[in-house]
Amino acid sequence: MNGDILTLYSNAYGEAAGEYEFVVVYWQPESTEVGGSTREYAANQTVQRIGVNFAQGYSTSDVELQSHYDKQVEATAWLERDGERVTGATWRFEHASAPASQQVQIDTLAEAWTYVFRVAILPGVAAVVLGLSLAKVTLKRTGTGPRYGKGAWVFLGLLGGGLALSAAYYEVAVVIANLDILMGLSLGVIAYGGGLQIHSDVEYVGFERKELTSAIALRQGRDGESDPEAVPDGGASEVTDSIEIPESNYHDELYEDLPRLPMVRGEEGRYIPKKGIGPFLARFFSDAARLDLSSLTTRVRVNTGCISEKVYVHPDSEGVKHTAAHLARRMPVWWRIDPETTERGEKLLYGALTLGALALPIIGWKVGGVVANVPTVGAALGAVALAVESLEAQPGSVDFTPAPRHDVTADASLTILQQEHADAKTLEEYEEIAWSERTTTALEAREVQGRQDKTVTRRLNEEALGMGLDVEARPDSESEPTLGGPEPDTNESDTSDVRADGGDNE
Repeated sequence: MNGDILTLYSNAYGEAAGEYEFVVVYWQPESTEVGGSTREYAANQTVQRIGVNFAQGYSTSDVELQSHYDKQVEATAWLERDGERVTGATWRFEHASAPASQQVQIDTLAEAWTYVFRVAILPGVAAVVLGLSLAKVTLKRTGTGPRYGKGAWVFLGLLGGGLALSAAYYEVAVVIANLDILMGLSLGVIAYGGGLQIHSDVEYVGFERKELTSAIALRQGRDGESDPEAVPDGGASEVTDSIEIPESNYHDELYEDLPRLPMVRGEEGRYIPKKGIGPFLARFFSDAARLDLSSLTTRVRVNTGCISEKVYVHPDSEGVKHTAAHLARRMPVWWRIDPETTERGEKLLYGALTLGALALPIIGWKVGGVVANVPTVGAALGAVALAVESLEAQPGSVDFTPAPRHDVTADASLTILQQEHADAKTLEEYEEIAWSERTTTALEAREVQGRQDKTVTRRLNEEALGMGLDVEARPDSESEPTLGGPEPDTNESDTSDVRADGGDNE
C-alpha cells in the first residue's frame, strides 16, 4: 500500500450491520538469537484503532491509515466487535506512504514565495544557465546534437514520463520529495536539449569518383546500330562484354560514385556527424569525424542543389571512407587486463570484479530498496553504471584521395572554358560594335556620294538647257513656258525626216 486511504467493502444483514472497530498494527521484522537459534519477531509495533459503521446490505467505508514517509513497515489488520475479533476478517500488507500525498506546511504568502523561490526559481535560473553552457561546450566537441526533431523529443519525453509515472510512481515521488529542487533543476535538462538544437545548419558534401575502368564505349553511330563487341575501357574483349541496348540513342555508358555525407561547420573544422543518440555520445567522449580539405587543388562550390560542396575523388581509389564515431561493446572490468600476460591470481580477481559489474542492476535494486525504498531507481542507476563500463567510444574518421587537378578533362578544363567563353563573349561584343561602326561609315559615305552625284548631274542639265531646274509648277490654265524659242504652231502638219531611199532616220 502506497496510499493512506483504505476502502472496506461489506455485505451486512440483520444483526451483522452496525459499529465495528478496524485495528491496524504496524511493525518491522527483526531477528534475534534465542538458545542458539535465530528467531524473527515483530519489532517497533504501533497500534491504530479506527471505528467503522457497516450499513444494511452492500456498503463501503474508508479508513485513513497512519502515514509512513520515511520507511516501509509491515501491517496486520483485523476487525473487532465488542472487543472480539471477527473470524476471517484479517489482512496483512506492506505500507509506505507516497511522498506526493505529503502536504507542504505553508501558512502565509511569504512562506509560499520562499518555498517557490527555493525549489523552483533559484535552482531553475542556475540550471538554465548551466544547461546552455554545457550545450555550447558539447557542440564544440560533437558539432551537433542527436539531430532528432522537436516532435521526436516531445514524443520520447511524454513516453518516458508516462512509463516512469505508471511503473515507478512511488519511486519518482520519493526522489522528488527528498530532492525538491529537482523541480527547478529539470529546467536545466530542457535548456540543455534546446541548446543542442541551436546549432549550425546541416549541409551536405558530395564526393564524386569517376569509374573509368568500367565505362562502356558502345560505339553506336547515328544509324542507331551498336557495336556488338563493345568492351569496357582497359579490358579485353570477351563474350560477356557484349551488350544490347535496343531503341537507344546514346553512344557511351559511364559510371560514377556520388555519395553524400552530412556536414556541420564548427569552430574546429567540418564535422561529419551521424544521426542518433549513440553516435552523439561517442562524439562527446571521443573524437568526431572531421573533413580535411587542405589537400584539394580544386574547390567546387555548388550554387543550387542538394549539396553545398563537391569533392573530386581519385578514380583509382576506393572512394570516400567514412567511419562515424560509435560506441563499441567490451567486457566490463575484464577489458583492462591482457589475458595472455596476466597471472592467474590477478585473473581471478578481475573475473570476480567482472561478475560484480554484470550484477550492478541487481545490486542497485537491493541497495535502493534498503536505503530509500526505491528499488527501481537503484536498478536504473546500476544499469547506467554497467553501460558506462561496458561501452567504449570509438573515434570517427573520413578518408579519401583527392583527384589530380586535370584528371577529368571535361571537368578540369571547365575553368579554362569559362575564361575563354567570357573572353569570346567580350570579343563578340567588340566585333559587333566594330561592324556597326563600319556599316554606319559605309552608309554615310554612300549617302554623301549620292548627294554629290545628284548635284553634278543637275548642274550639267542646267548648263545644257540654259536655265535653272528649280522652277515651280504653274497652274493648268497658264501656258507652259517655252524652252528659249517662240511657241510652236499647232496648225502646221507634222512632218517627219525621211531618207532619200524612203527609210526612217535613225
